Formats: sequence, C-alpha cells, structure tokens
Amino acid sequence: MVEIRGFEKPSLMPSFQVFNEGRIDAIHSASLEVLEKTGVKILHGETVLKMLKENGCEVDFEREVVLFPSHIVEEAVRKTPRTIMEYGRNPKYDFRLDGRHVFFTTDTETTNTVDLKTGEWRPSTKDDFEKLTRVTDALESYAAGGHLTTCLDKPANTRCLHDYATALSSTEKPCGWSVYPPRLALKLTDYQLEIATAVAGSEKKLRQRPLGGGGFCTESPLKFEGRYVETTIKLAKLGFPCSVASMPLGGATAPVTLAGSLVVTNAEILSGLSTIQLACPGTSVGVHYLMGSLDMRTGLWGEGPEEALVCAAAVEIARYYGLCVTVNGFLSSAKRSGAQASHEKTMSTLMPLLAGADVVYGAGSLNGGITASFEELVIDDEICRALLKAVRGIDLNDETLALDVIHKVGSDGHYMAEKHTLQHFKEELFFPELADRSSYDSWKKSGGKSLVEKAREKTRRILEEHWPTPLDKDVQKEISEIIRRAEDELPKSAA
Repeated sequence: MVEIRGFEKPSLMPSFQVFNEGRIDAIHSASLEVLEKTGVKILHGETVLKMLKENGCEVDFEREVVLFPSHIVEEAVRKTPRTIMEYGRNPKYDFRLDGRHVFFTTDTETTNTVDLKTGEWRPSTKDDFEKLTRVTDALESYAAGGHLTTCLDKPANTRCLHDYATALSSTEKPCGWSVYPPRLALKLTDYQLEIATAVAGSEKKLRQRPLGGGGFCTESPLKFEGRYVETTIKLAKLGFPCSVASMPLGGATAPVTLAGSLVVTNAEILSGLSTIQLACPGTSVGVHYLMGSLDMRTGLWGEGPEEALVCAAAVEIARYYGLCVTVNGFLSSAKRSGAQASHEKTMSTLMPLLAGADVVYGAGSLNGGITASFEELVIDDEICRALLKAVRGIDLNDETLALDVIHKVGSDGHYMAEKHTLQHFKEELFFPELADRSSYDSWKKSGGKSLVEKAREKTRRILEEHWPTPLDKDVQKEISEIIRRAEDELPKSAA
C-alpha cells in the first residue's frame, strides 16, 4: 500500500485561484480597518488585556475591547515562523507543515456517534473515542490521530483529560488536546502537561518534541475567551506550537456575503496571531479558517458549494501572509453515510486541496460536524486517495508518451499483454477499495453490498486487527493517577 500521508504538491498539480493579489490586498486592508476601528472583545482576560496595553494596543478595560494598530498586526505576521512541526509519540509519524505538502485530519469533538451495529445516533462514549481513534490510526490518509469525538460518559470537569489520555493510548500519530470548561482551563492545562510529560518521558523530552499544542478558537463575531488565550500563551512560553481558529457562520456570526465573512474571520485570526506574538515572539502559530454559512431555511450549518469556495479563498489569504493554514473540508449536512455525504464531501475537499491548503480538516463526521461515523471515516479515506490521484497531474516523458508501444501495437492489436502496461498500470490508475467496478452479475453474486456496507466491514476488520503500540504499563498507571488526582482536586461542577 502506498503511503500518501504528507502528499507533496508537485509542479504538475493544477491550482484553483479565487482572488488575484489586488483583491487579497482589499481583504487585508479591510481586516486591518476592523481591528483598528472596531477591535476585538476579550472576555475574562484582564491579564491578556494588560499585556496588550503594555505592548501598544488601545484597550478599553470597561468594555474589554482591544484595538490593534496595523503596524502591530503586520509585525506579528513577520515574526511568525513559516513552518510548524507536529509530533506523534512514534517519531515516524512526525510531520512538518511547510507549504509544500497537504495533510488530512479528522473533525474534532463531535458529541454523537453513529452506532456501528444499529446505525442510530447516540451520545459518544470513551469506548467510541478509543475505537474511532484506532481506526484513524490505521487509515493511511490521516496524518493526525485526531480527536473525532469526546467521552461524554466521563465527568464534565475532567472529560478533556480522559479524551487526551485515550487518544495517546489509541494512536501513535500526532494528537492534540483541548481544555474545557473555560473556568478550569489553566488548571486542566497543567494536568494535560503532566500527561504529556509522562508519555514523553521527561519535561526536557517534551520540550524537544511537544506532544500537542496550545490554541484557541474565537467566538465570532470578534470575541475571544480570555482564559483560553491565557492557556495558549502559557504553552507558547513553554515552546509548544500554537493555533488560532475561527468558525464563523455567514449570515449569523459573520456577514452573509462571502467577502464580508472573510474580513471578519481574517480580522479574528490576525488579532489572535498578534496576541500570541506580542506575548511570546517567534511562536509557531497555525491559522485555522473553519468557515461556513447559515442555511436560511433551517437555521443550521448550510454545507453548500459556497463553503468550498470561501475555504479555498481563505487558503489564498493565509498564503498571502506566509502562514501555515488549516481549512474545512469533508463538509456534509447528511445524517447518514451515502450519496449526499459523498458528493458534498468531495466538492468541499477538492477546492481547498487545489488551493494549496496545508491541512484539510473534518473527515469522519456527518451533519455539520455533530456526529462521528465509523463508516464515514473509512469512506473519507477513499475520497482522500481518489482526490490526491486526480490532482497529481499527468507526467509527460518519453516513457509515458509510449510512442514505441503505440507503433508496435498499431491498429490491429491491443495493449493488455504489453510489458509497458504491466510496468505502469499500478502508478497510473486508481484502485478503489470500497467503490465497486465489477459487472452487475458479479456484484450481486458477491453479496450486492453497498459502499456503506463495505466501509462497515472494513471498520470491523480494522478494530479486530489493528492495535497501536501500547503505552508502557508504568506510563498508563501514571496517567490514571493524574486523572484520579484531577477528579479529586477539581470542582465537580463544570458550570
């Protein structure tokens, strides 16, 4: 099986361009105007507000609003490194975001799972989390182990610790952590660091190869949760890579026009980036433009072609700044795996892929990221492989032009028995594992299985056969003790 994790974008790769440079300049200028005149609100963030004031921002402490001068924003962009390393507990899965490679990752923190036996939705459990992560670990398309769902059967005040510990034990690939609820964010970050240190072996080793990273998501429009910003700054000062994400809904938490939505999103991203760089200059920061639009008929996430278009545009904007960028893909409002999910996911993934995203995010979920699906995780893997085959382009040289064999076969022969065919068919052609290409009679004779049924069977095979290298028993025991201590020490209520 060919390893495609970290697909390198060749010169032959076609590209999709939404904007010319002049139009990106207009988005940039509009974003700076928003930050200078309207600003960003930072809730529960007095420490952050003071830091920003001391570094030249205009701060209204009563309203908790910060105005960012353009020169501060542009200097923050210049200070941000152009590459980011992601580390797994097995070094062979480490990867670098460098603008020359494309990676795929799963969605995060869905609250439901499609039951593998019944097909019905239900609240996710730790067992679901472990199995979904193990399937992700096995599928070659996904660069990171993910955090596809959450352990809703664990206490709310320590659930994120269970999530991270379960992810570390279920994948050897990179896997991040989250901290919630916000009022416990700083304390929970300390526990997450203890867990990461136990797996790394020492604080020194963790600093050398950070297992996870800091980051926060804005609360569109133009708002931060200050306690999450504080945890991000804390991790930045320890040398962890960080991220700033924005998840607006056009027509609800951002303007309904795609250009206006890009301005609000970009202003949020730039203000978050500036905050991190002012607190800890030179921190590696990835930017996540996770954009969508409100369906005006239902009041839910829309999942239309405009999402693919605006995410492709976001890639171009991030490239304008030279930043490592993650955008949405695999978007679908479907409630079940099938035709709707597959065609929506293919469209929403192809455009940002062609635009040159570092990471296309969102595999394995349904209904706008609400629900995790084992079958969808497997189907999305096949979509990744098919799309990567399409965007590789066509290699032209004497061997691939095949003039010698064309002259030999002429008009009376065929190419099936030619050595040239045998030498090249595996690299030239895509071979799906789930999609069926046999005749109708052969398909019926083999059981007449649908794509979804075959994905379900593959999932079961993976769960029976694939087991990542386990954590050392002493490390497992230490992690269990850390979580037990957190459950004793932290307030029981997550409110």
